[in-house]
Amino acid sequence: MNEFKTLRDFLRKNMVTKQDLEELRSEVATKEELRVLTKTIDGLVKMVKDFYQEVTMMSVRMTRMEAWIQKAANKIGVEYKP
Repeated sequence: MNEFKTLRDFLRKNMVTKQDLEELRSEVATKEELRVLTKTIDGLVKMVKDFYQEVTMMSVRMTRMEAWIQKAANKIGVEYKP
């Protein structure tokens, strides 16, 4: 009889109940929630990449424009200090 009590005590201490599983399940994200999160992150990554490309292109344009302004200033005799 004592063995059954020991076994019962062990099971109560170490087994997960249906309620425990439901609580755990409520804390874990669903596949749909993960899909939405992934889609949102992908959208943000795309925005960052697009922004980086735009900044890079603007930098190239500004460098080119700066060189053109310096050449034009020299040709027309105007002092240009960037």
